[in-house]
Amino acid sequence: MTDAPLLHYSTSSAPLQAGTPDKPAAGTIDITVSSPAGQNVYCDKIDIAVPVSAPDDGGAYFTGPLQSSITGKWNLASAQLKTGQELGLAPATNYYHVVFQAPPIPGFDLIDTPLKISIGGDVVATPGSTLTCPTTETSGTTSGTYSRRTPLDLTWETAEPVFYLHSFLASAPDRPTVPRTKFSAGDEVSLTWESNGSYFQLYDGDGTTLSEGPATSWTVPQGRILNDTTFTLQASMTSEAQQSTGIRPAYQYATITVTITNPTLNQVTATNGTLTPYVQGSVDGRRGRVSFSDVGAEIYDNSGAWGTVTAGKAELDGVSTAWVQGRDSYSGRITFVTEGMNVYRDGGQDWGTVFADKADLNGVSTSWIRGQDTDGGQLTFVKDGLNVHRSGGQNWGTVFADKADLNGVNTSWVQGRSTEAGWIGFYSEGLQVYKGEGNHTWGTVQADKADLNTLQVRYL
Repeated sequence: MTDAPLLHYSTSSAPLQAGTPDKPAAGTIDITVSSPAGQNVYCDKIDIAVPVSAPDDGGAYFTGPLQSSITGKWNLASAQLKTGQELGLAPATNYYHVVFQAPPIPGFDLIDTPLKISIGGDVVATPGSTLTCPTTETSGTTSGTYSRRTPLDLTWETAEPVFYLHSFLASAPDRPTVPRTKFSAGDEVSLTWESNGSYFQLYDGDGTTLSEGPATSWTVPQGRILNDTTFTLQASMTSEAQQSTGIRPAYQYATITVTITNPTLNQVTATNGTLTPYVQGSVDGRRGRVSFSDVGAEIYDNSGAWGTVTAGKAELDGVSTAWVQGRDSYSGRITFVTEGMNVYRDGGQDWGTVFADKADLNGVSTSWIRGQDTDGGQLTFVKDGLNVHRSGGQNWGTVFADKADLNGVNTSWVQGRSTEAGWIGFYSEGLQVYKGEGNHTWGTVQADKADLNTLQVRYL
Protein backbone atom coordinates (compact mmCIF):
# COMPACT_ATOMS: atom_id res chain seq x y z
CA MET A 1 0.00 0.00 0.00
CA THR A 2 2.46 2.57 -1.35
CA ASP A 3 0.21 4.54 -3.66
CA ALA A 4 -0.34 8.15 -2.69
CA PRO A 5 -3.90 9.43 -2.37
CA LEU A 6 -5.51 10.60 -5.61
CA LEU A 7 -8.00 13.01 -4.00
CA HIS A 8 -7.35 16.44 -2.64
CA TYR A 9 -8.23 17.21 1.04
CA SER A 10 -8.74 20.60 2.66
CA THR A 11 -9.59 21.20 6.31
CA SER A 12 -11.22 23.99 8.28
CA SER A 13 -8.64 26.61 9.14
CA ALA A 14 -9.97 27.90 12.49
CA PRO A 15 -8.12 26.40 15.49
CA LEU A 16 -10.03 24.09 17.75
CA GLN A 17 -10.68 25.23 21.32
CA ALA A 18 -8.45 23.40 23.77
CA GLY A 19 -10.70 22.03 26.50
CA THR A 20 -9.64 20.17 29.62
CA PRO A 21 -10.64 16.66 30.74
CA ASP A 22 -13.05 18.06 33.33
CA LYS A 23 -14.32 20.80 30.98
CA PRO A 24 -14.02 19.71 27.35
CA ALA A 25 -14.69 22.29 24.64
CA ALA A 26 -17.12 21.59 21.83
CA GLY A 27 -15.38 21.34 18.46
CA THR A 28 -16.04 20.28 14.89
CA ILE A 29 -13.61 19.26 12.17
CA ASP A 30 -14.65 19.90 8.57
CA ILE A 31 -13.05 18.11 5.60
CA THR A 32 -13.64 18.90 1.92
CA VAL A 33 -12.69 16.10 -0.54
CA SER A 34 -12.35 16.87 -4.27
CA SER A 35 -10.66 15.64 -7.43
CA PRO A 36 -7.62 17.50 -8.81
CA ALA A 37 -8.44 19.83 -11.67
CA GLY A 38 -8.76 18.06 -15.03
CA GLN A 39 -8.69 14.53 -13.55
CA ASN A 40 -11.39 11.93 -13.05
CA VAL A 41 -10.97 10.12 -9.75
CA TYR A 42 -13.24 7.28 -8.70
CA CYS A 43 -13.55 6.39 -5.04
CA ASP A 44 -15.88 4.04 -3.17
CA LYS A 45 -14.69 4.49 0.47
CA ILE A 46 -13.00 6.99 2.76
CA ASP A 47 -12.23 6.10 6.37
CA ILE A 48 -11.03 8.53 9.06
CA ALA A 49 -9.45 7.62 12.40
CA VAL A 50 -10.29 10.29 15.04
CA PRO A 51 -8.31 9.95 18.32
CA VAL A 52 -10.55 9.59 21.38
CA SER A 53 -7.80 9.12 23.98
CA ALA A 54 -4.64 11.06 24.69
CA PRO A 55 -2.04 10.41 21.97
CA ASP A 56 1.53 9.59 22.94
CA ASP A 57 2.73 12.95 21.62
CA GLY A 58 0.32 14.83 23.88
CA GLY A 59 -1.81 16.03 20.97
CA ALA A 60 -5.49 16.83 20.99
CA TYR A 61 -8.28 14.25 21.08
CA PHE A 62 -12.06 13.98 21.26
CA THR A 63 -14.01 12.62 24.23
CA GLY A 64 -17.34 10.92 24.34
CA PRO A 65 -19.57 10.06 21.38
CA LEU A 66 -19.03 11.86 18.07
CA GLN A 67 -21.48 13.06 15.45
CA SER A 68 -20.53 12.39 11.80
CA SER A 69 -22.08 13.47 8.51
CA ILE A 70 -21.30 13.75 4.78
CA THR A 71 -23.01 15.77 2.08
CA GLY A 72 -23.93 14.64 -1.40
CA LYS A 73 -24.71 11.08 -2.54
CA TRP A 74 -22.44 9.27 -0.09
CA ASN A 75 -23.45 7.63 3.18
CA LEU A 76 -21.99 6.96 6.60
CA ALA A 77 -21.23 3.25 6.42
CA SER A 78 -19.97 2.62 9.97
CA ALA A 79 -18.61 4.33 13.09
CA GLN A 80 -16.77 2.13 15.58
CA LEU A 81 -14.37 2.52 18.49
CA LYS A 82 -11.07 0.76 17.68
CA THR A 83 -7.58 0.56 19.09
CA GLY A 84 -4.58 1.95 17.28
CA GLN A 85 -3.23 -1.56 17.00
CA GLU A 86 -6.33 -2.68 15.08
CA LEU A 87 -5.89 0.19 12.64
CA GLY A 88 -2.13 -0.12 12.31
CA LEU A 89 -1.63 3.19 14.07
CA ALA A 90 -0.16 4.22 17.45
CA PRO A 91 -1.11 1.25 19.62
CA ALA A 92 -1.54 3.24 22.83
CA THR A 93 -4.25 5.48 21.34
CA ASN A 94 -7.91 4.63 20.82
CA TYR A 95 -9.72 5.90 17.74
CA TYR A 96 -13.23 6.55 16.56
CA HIS A 97 -13.10 4.88 13.12
CA VAL A 98 -15.57 6.50 10.72
CA VAL A 99 -16.20 4.99 7.28
CA PHE A 100 -18.00 6.85 4.46
CA GLN A 101 -18.97 4.94 1.34
CA ALA A 102 -20.37 5.59 -2.12
CA PRO A 103 -23.68 3.80 -2.97
CA PRO A 104 -23.26 0.82 -5.31
CA ILE A 105 -24.82 2.75 -8.18
CA PRO A 106 -22.99 3.38 -11.45
CA GLY A 107 -21.50 6.87 -11.58
CA PHE A 108 -21.80 7.55 -7.85
CA ASP A 109 -18.15 6.69 -7.31
CA LEU A 110 -17.00 9.54 -9.58
CA ILE A 111 -15.89 12.46 -7.42
CA ASP A 112 -17.07 15.18 -9.76
CA THR A 113 -18.37 17.42 -6.96
CA PRO A 114 -16.67 17.95 -3.60
CA LEU A 115 -17.65 15.80 -0.63
CA LYS A 116 -18.04 17.70 2.62
CA ILE A 117 -17.45 15.73 5.83
CA SER A 118 -18.13 16.98 9.40
CA ILE A 119 -17.21 15.26 12.66
CA GLY A 120 -18.05 16.96 15.97
CA GLY A 121 -17.70 16.35 19.68
CA ASP A 122 -15.82 17.55 22.77
CA VAL A 123 -12.14 18.35 22.38
CA VAL A 124 -9.40 18.02 25.01
CA ALA A 125 -6.00 19.50 24.30
CA THR A 126 -3.10 21.51 25.53
CA PRO A 127 -3.36 24.89 23.78
CA GLY A 128 -1.05 24.90 20.73
CA SER A 129 -1.10 21.11 20.32
CA THR A 130 -2.34 19.42 17.13
CA LEU A 131 -5.27 17.10 16.44
CA THR A 132 -4.15 14.45 13.91
CA CYS A 133 -6.65 12.22 12.07
CA PRO A 134 -5.19 9.58 9.70
CA THR A 135 -7.44 9.42 6.61
CA THR A 136 -7.41 6.62 4.03
CA GLU A 137 -9.18 6.47 0.65
CA THR A 138 -9.92 3.51 -1.60
CA SER A 139 -9.75 4.99 -5.11
CA GLY A 140 -8.71 4.60 -8.74
CA THR A 141 -8.79 6.22 -12.14
CA THR A 142 -11.36 3.75 -13.50
CA SER A 143 -14.79 3.05 -12.11
CA GLY A 144 -14.88 -0.27 -10.26
CA THR A 145 -11.11 -0.53 -10.02
CA TYR A 146 -9.87 0.72 -6.63
CA SER A 147 -6.90 0.34 -4.38
CA ARG A 148 -6.36 1.33 -0.78
CA ARG A 149 -4.08 4.35 -0.68
CA THR A 150 -1.45 5.42 1.83
CA PRO A 151 -3.06 7.12 4.90
CA LEU A 152 -2.89 10.89 4.91
CA ASP A 153 -2.60 12.70 8.26
CA LEU A 154 -5.11 15.56 8.39
CA THR A 155 -4.30 18.04 11.15
CA TRP A 156 -6.00 20.87 13.09
CA GLU A 157 -4.31 23.33 15.39
CA THR A 158 -5.69 24.08 18.85
CA ALA A 159 -5.79 27.34 20.80
CA GLU A 160 -6.93 28.76 24.12
CA PRO A 161 -10.66 28.09 24.49
CA VAL A 162 -13.11 30.96 24.14
CA PHE A 163 -14.27 31.86 27.63
CA TYR A 164 -18.01 31.16 27.97
CA LEU A 165 -20.74 31.30 30.61
CA HIS A 166 -24.26 30.28 29.70
CA SER A 167 -27.30 28.20 30.68
CA PHE A 168 -27.66 29.85 34.11
CA LEU A 169 -30.87 28.08 35.24
CA ALA A 170 -33.01 27.55 38.34
CA SER A 171 -34.96 24.39 39.16
CA ALA A 172 -36.48 22.48 42.05
CA PRO A 173 -34.02 19.96 43.56
CA ASP A 174 -36.44 17.09 42.94
CA ARG A 175 -36.89 18.07 39.25
CA PRO A 176 -33.44 19.24 38.11
CA THR A 177 -34.21 18.97 34.38
CA VAL A 178 -37.23 21.31 34.49
CA PRO A 179 -36.27 25.01 34.46
CA ARG A 180 -38.49 27.28 36.55
CA THR A 181 -38.37 30.77 38.04
CA LYS A 182 -41.44 30.75 40.34
CA PHE A 183 -41.20 29.33 43.85
CA SER A 184 -42.86 29.63 47.26
CA ALA A 185 -41.18 31.50 50.11
CA GLY A 186 -38.55 29.35 51.80
CA ASP A 187 -38.28 26.75 49.02
CA GLU A 188 -34.98 25.17 48.12
CA VAL A 189 -33.78 26.39 44.72
CA SER A 190 -31.14 24.60 42.67
CA LEU A 191 -28.97 26.92 40.54
CA THR A 192 -26.81 25.46 37.75
CA TRP A 193 -24.68 26.91 34.95
CA GLU A 194 -22.32 25.90 32.16
CA SER A 195 -18.88 27.47 31.81
CA ASN A 196 -15.26 26.68 31.14
CA GLY A 197 -14.28 29.19 33.81
CA SER A 198 -12.07 28.13 36.68
CA TYR A 199 -13.74 29.99 39.57
CA PHE A 200 -17.28 31.20 40.32
CA GLN A 201 -18.87 33.57 42.81
CA LEU A 202 -22.64 33.65 43.33
CA TYR A 203 -24.31 36.76 44.82
CA ASP A 204 -27.85 37.42 46.01
CA GLY A 205 -29.78 40.66 45.39
CA ASP A 206 -28.05 42.42 48.29
CA GLY A 207 -24.58 41.58 46.97
CA THR A 208 -23.99 38.94 49.65
CA THR A 209 -21.75 36.09 48.50
CA LEU A 210 -23.69 32.83 48.65
CA SER A 211 -21.15 30.47 47.11
CA GLU A 212 -17.66 30.57 45.64
CA GLY A 213 -15.34 27.99 44.17
CA PRO A 214 -14.93 25.83 41.06
CA ALA A 215 -18.34 24.09 41.29
CA THR A 216 -20.92 24.82 38.58
CA SER A 217 -24.00 24.44 40.78
CA TRP A 218 -25.35 25.51 44.16
CA THR A 219 -28.61 24.89 46.03
CA VAL A 220 -30.20 27.74 47.95
CA PRO A 221 -31.06 26.24 51.36
CA GLN A 222 -34.61 26.06 52.70
CA GLY A 223 -35.85 29.25 54.33
CA ARG A 224 -33.29 31.51 52.58
CA ILE A 225 -35.38 33.08 49.80
CA LEU A 226 -38.45 34.92 51.16
CA ASN A 227 -39.07 37.41 48.33
CA ASP A 228 -38.18 38.05 44.69
CA THR A 229 -34.41 37.78 44.26
CA THR A 230 -32.05 38.37 41.35
CA PHE A 231 -28.94 36.18 41.55
CA THR A 232 -25.71 37.33 39.89
CA LEU A 233 -23.04 34.83 38.87
CA GLN A 234 -19.44 35.92 38.26
CA ALA A 235 -17.23 33.48 36.36
CA SER A 236 -13.50 33.97 36.02
CA MET A 237 -10.87 32.14 33.99
CA THR A 238 -7.11 32.36 34.24
CA SER A 239 -5.20 30.65 31.45
CA GLU A 240 -1.78 29.12 31.89
CA ALA A 241 -0.29 32.03 29.93
CA GLN A 242 -2.00 34.55 32.19
CA GLN A 243 -0.85 32.73 35.30
CA SER A 244 2.74 32.86 34.11
CA THR A 245 2.61 36.57 33.21
CA GLY A 246 0.49 37.78 36.13
CA ILE A 247 -2.28 39.14 33.89
CA ARG A 248 -5.61 39.59 35.67
CA PRO A 249 -8.24 36.91 34.91
CA ALA A 250 -11.12 37.48 32.52
CA TYR A 251 -14.67 37.71 33.87
CA GLN A 252 -18.12 36.77 32.60
CA TYR A 253 -21.45 37.57 34.30
CA ALA A 254 -24.95 36.10 34.20
CA THR A 255 -28.13 36.87 36.16
CA ILE A 256 -31.40 35.09 36.89
CA THR A 257 -34.45 36.38 38.78
CA VAL A 258 -36.44 34.03 41.00
CA THR A 259 -40.02 35.13 41.72
CA ILE A 260 -41.66 34.24 45.06
CA THR A 261 -45.43 33.80 44.80
CA ASN A 262 -46.03 34.47 48.54
CA PRO A 263 -43.24 36.90 49.47
CA THR A 264 -42.35 38.16 52.94
CA LEU A 265 -41.65 41.89 52.66
CA ASN A 266 -40.24 44.39 55.14
CA GLN A 267 -42.41 47.22 53.86
CA VAL A 268 -44.79 47.89 50.96
CA THR A 269 -45.70 51.33 49.63
CA ALA A 270 -48.45 51.36 47.01
CA THR A 271 -49.10 54.87 45.69
CA ASN A 272 -52.11 53.82 43.60
CA GLY A 273 -53.62 51.32 46.06
CA THR A 274 -53.33 47.58 46.57
CA LEU A 275 -55.59 45.04 44.89
CA THR A 276 -55.75 41.74 46.81
CA PRO A 277 -58.47 39.31 47.96
CA TYR A 278 -56.98 39.12 51.46
CA VAL A 279 -54.13 40.17 53.75
CA GLN A 280 -52.71 37.58 56.15
CA GLY A 281 -50.28 37.96 59.02
CA SER A 282 -47.46 35.62 59.94
CA VAL A 283 -46.16 36.24 63.47
CA ASP A 284 -44.97 33.36 65.67
CA GLY A 285 -47.08 30.89 63.72
CA ARG A 286 -50.29 32.92 64.16
CA ARG A 287 -51.93 33.84 60.89
CA GLY A 288 -54.89 36.20 61.29
CA ARG A 289 -56.49 37.26 58.05
CA VAL A 290 -58.42 40.21 56.66
CA SER A 291 -60.51 39.22 53.64
CA PHE A 292 -62.16 41.73 51.34
CA SER A 293 -65.68 41.15 50.03
CA ASP A 294 -68.44 43.10 48.30
CA VAL A 295 -69.72 44.43 51.64
CA GLY A 296 -66.35 45.37 53.17
CA ALA A 297 -63.74 43.49 55.21
CA GLU A 298 -63.97 40.25 57.20
CA ILE A 299 -61.61 39.38 60.08
CA TYR A 300 -60.58 35.75 60.77
CA ASP A 301 -58.38 34.21 63.45
CA ASN A 302 -55.69 31.55 63.10
CA SER A 303 -58.26 28.72 62.90
CA GLY A 304 -60.40 30.39 60.23
CA ALA A 305 -63.14 31.47 62.71
CA TRP A 306 -64.22 35.06 63.23
CA GLY A 307 -61.35 37.06 64.70
CA THR A 308 -60.91 40.15 66.89
CA VAL A 309 -60.04 43.72 65.97
CA THR A 310 -57.97 45.42 68.70
CA ALA A 311 -57.63 49.19 68.47
CA GLY A 312 -57.29 52.25 70.68
CA LYS A 313 -60.26 53.92 69.04
CA ALA A 314 -62.79 53.11 66.33
CA GLU A 315 -64.67 55.87 64.53
CA LEU A 316 -67.53 54.34 62.56
CA ASP A 317 -70.76 55.44 60.92
CA GLY A 318 -72.44 52.28 62.16
CA VAL A 319 -71.75 48.90 63.76
CA SER A 320 -73.65 45.75 62.86
CA THR A 321 -73.03 43.08 65.48
CA ALA A 322 -74.86 40.42 67.50
CA TRP A 323 -73.36 41.55 70.83
CA VAL A 324 -70.91 43.88 72.57
CA GLN A 325 -68.92 42.87 75.66
CA GLY A 326 -66.14 44.28 77.84
CA ARG A 327 -62.50 43.23 77.42
CA ASP A 328 -62.68 40.09 79.59
CA SER A 329 -65.09 37.15 79.86
CA TYR A 330 -66.50 38.47 83.20
CA SER A 331 -67.59 41.81 81.80
CA GLY A 332 -71.18 42.74 81.12
CA ARG A 333 -72.63 42.13 77.71
CA ILE A 334 -75.17 43.84 75.48
CA THR A 335 -76.97 41.64 72.96
CA PHE A 336 -79.06 43.01 70.14
CA VAL A 337 -82.41 41.34 69.46
CA THR A 338 -85.41 42.12 67.29
CA GLU A 339 -87.16 44.09 70.08
CA GLY A 340 -84.07 46.13 71.01
CA MET A 341 -81.18 45.15 73.26
CA ASN A 342 -80.61 43.04 76.37
CA VAL A 343 -78.08 43.85 79.09
CA TYR A 344 -76.47 40.90 80.93
CA ARG A 345 -73.97 40.66 83.76
CA ASP A 346 -70.72 38.61 84.10
CA GLY A 347 -70.77 37.36 80.53
CA GLY A 348 -73.81 35.15 81.33
CA GLN A 349 -77.58 35.38 80.88
CA ASP A 350 -78.47 37.14 84.18
CA TRP A 351 -79.96 40.57 83.72
CA GLY A 352 -77.44 43.34 84.22
CA THR A 353 -77.60 47.01 85.14
CA VAL A 354 -77.39 50.10 82.95
CA PHE A 355 -75.57 53.02 84.65
CA ALA A 356 -75.93 56.47 83.13
CA ASP A 357 -75.90 60.11 84.16
CA LYS A 358 -78.98 60.80 82.11
CA ALA A 359 -81.36 58.89 79.89
CA ASP A 360 -83.40 60.71 77.23
CA LEU A 361 -85.93 58.15 76.03
CA ASN A 362 -89.23 58.11 74.17
CA GLY A 363 -90.40 55.33 76.45
CA VAL A 364 -89.25 52.85 79.08
CA SER A 365 -90.69 49.34 79.32
CA THR A 366 -89.76 47.76 82.67
CA SER A 367 -91.30 45.88 85.62
CA TRP A 368 -89.87 48.29 88.20
CA ILE A 369 -87.55 51.21 88.83
CA ARG A 370 -85.48 51.59 91.99
CA GLY A 371 -82.95 54.04 93.40
CA GLN A 372 -79.21 53.50 93.03
CA ASP A 373 -78.83 51.54 96.33
CA THR A 374 -80.80 48.73 97.93
CA ASP A 375 -82.33 51.18 100.49
CA GLY A 376 -83.90 53.30 97.80
CA GLY A 377 -87.59 53.40 97.04
CA GLN A 378 -89.03 51.43 94.20
CA LEU A 379 -91.66 51.97 91.57
CA THR A 380 -93.41 48.84 90.37
CA PHE A 381 -95.48 48.94 87.22
CA VAL A 382 -98.67 46.89 87.30
CA LYS A 383 -101.73 46.62 85.10
CA ASP A 384 -103.63 49.28 87.09
CA GLY A 385 -100.78 51.82 87.17
CA LEU A 386 -97.77 51.97 89.46
CA ASN A 387 -97.03 51.11 93.07
CA VAL A 388 -94.66 53.07 95.28
CA HIS A 389 -92.77 51.01 97.87
CA ARG A 390 -90.19 52.05 100.41
CA SER A 391 -86.71 50.71 101.16
CA GLY A 392 -86.61 48.04 98.48
CA GLY A 393 -89.46 46.09 100.15
CA GLN A 394 -93.23 45.83 99.72
CA ASN A 395 -94.27 48.55 102.24
CA TRP A 396 -96.05 51.46 100.69
CA GLY A 397 -93.82 54.41 100.13
CA THR A 398 -94.35 58.12 99.64
CA VAL A 399 -94.52 60.25 96.50
CA PHE A 400 -92.96 63.69 97.00
CA ALA A 401 -93.86 66.40 94.50
CA ASP A 402 -94.35 70.14 94.36
CA LYS A 403 -97.62 69.75 92.50
CA ALA A 404 -99.79 66.96 91.23
CA ASP A 405 -102.09 67.67 88.25
CA LEU A 406 -104.43 64.69 88.17
CA ASN A 407 -107.79 63.79 86.71
CA GLY A 408 -108.56 61.80 89.84
CA VAL A 409 -107.04 60.53 93.09
CA ASN A 410 -107.89 57.16 94.67
CA THR A 411 -106.70 57.11 98.29
CA SER A 412 -107.87 56.06 101.79
CA TRP A 413 -106.88 59.38 103.38
CA VAL A 414 -105.17 62.69 102.84
CA GLN A 415 -103.01 64.39 105.50
CA GLY A 416 -100.83 67.47 105.76
CA ARG A 417 -97.08 67.33 105.38
CA SER A 418 -96.38 66.36 109.01
CA THR A 419 -97.74 63.74 111.40
CA GLU A 420 -99.21 66.54 113.56
CA ALA A 421 -101.33 67.83 110.68
CA GLY A 422 -105.03 67.02 110.39
CA TRP A 423 -106.20 64.47 107.93
CA ILE A 424 -109.25 63.51 105.93
CA GLY A 425 -110.42 59.92 105.68
CA PHE A 426 -112.51 58.71 102.77
CA TYR A 427 -115.30 56.21 103.45
CA SER A 428 -118.31 54.85 101.63
CA GLU A 429 -120.56 57.53 103.30
CA GLY A 430 -118.26 60.38 102.29
CA LEU A 431 -115.34 61.93 104.15
CA GLN A 432 -114.38 62.58 107.76
CA VAL A 433 -112.11 65.27 109.15
CA TYR A 434 -109.77 64.40 112.00
CA LYS A 435 -107.26 66.29 114.06
CA GLY A 436 -103.53 65.75 113.86
CA GLU A 437 -101.45 63.20 115.74
CA GLY A 438 -102.81 60.54 113.38
CA ASN A 439 -105.77 59.72 115.64
CA HIS A 440 -109.52 59.65 115.06
CA THR A 441 -110.49 62.78 117.02
CA TRP A 442 -112.90 64.87 115.04
CA GLY A 443 -111.29 67.89 113.55
CA THR A 444 -112.54 71.27 112.26
CA VAL A 445 -113.48 72.25 108.73
CA GLN A 446 -112.80 75.92 108.16
CA ALA A 447 -114.15 77.61 105.05
CA ASP A 448 -115.40 80.97 103.87
CA LYS A 449 -118.56 79.47 102.46
CA ALA A 450 -120.21 76.05 102.28
CA ASP A 451 -122.81 75.29 99.56
CA LEU A 452 -124.58 72.10 100.65
CA ASN A 453 -127.81 70.34 99.71
CA THR A 454 -128.19 68.87 103.22
CA LEU A 455 -126.54 69.50 106.57
CA GLN A 456 -126.64 67.00 109.41
CA VAL A 457 -124.91 68.00 112.67
CA ARG A 458 -125.24 67.19 116.39
CA TYR A 459 -125.14 70.84 117.38
CA LEU A 460 -124.42 74.27 116.10
